Amino acid sequence: MKKILLLSVAAATLSACSSVTFTEDVAIESMPCGADVFINNELVGQTPMAIALDTSSVHEIKLVKEGYKDQVVSLASVRANPLVKFGPLVDMGYYKNLTPDPVDAGMKPAFLPATKGLNPFGDMASNIVKVDEMRKSGKIGAEEHSYLIKQITEFYSAK
Repeated sequence: MKKILLLSVAAATLSACSSVTFTEDVAIESMPCGADVFINNELVGQTPMAIALDTSSVHEIKLVKEGYKDQVVSLASVRANPLVKFGPLVDMGYYKNLTPDPVDAGMKPAFLPATKGLNPFGDMASNIVKVDEMRKSGKIGAEEHSYLIKQITEFYSAK
């Protein structure tokens, strides 16, 4: 009788452990900051932020900001240590980490074309003028202005 009682208590304990989920805090940043953060198509806040995510599944993080191309990053769970581990903690996902951590996305301006085109210097100049006008009108700050100028010059100078 004692053996049956002991086995039933052990089974109940192990089944309760299997429902435990492990989470990891993930920092989400973008340049420029203030992008809307969608995790698995659900709006959760704006960058910069940190959020606890379940380590046993894959998460799709989408950053959306007006004037920029949407940035999508997948967070996948990987084993934390290459050492051999066994037992209920492995089964529950205790040794898993989400990568990449932190999520740090440099957003690309929406007005940049897919290719440089036939008149790259003229296009670059008109895009710089557009960004300067956005700065003068107060639509963007100094930091975002510098970032956009850097993005434009890198795009048109790349081979």
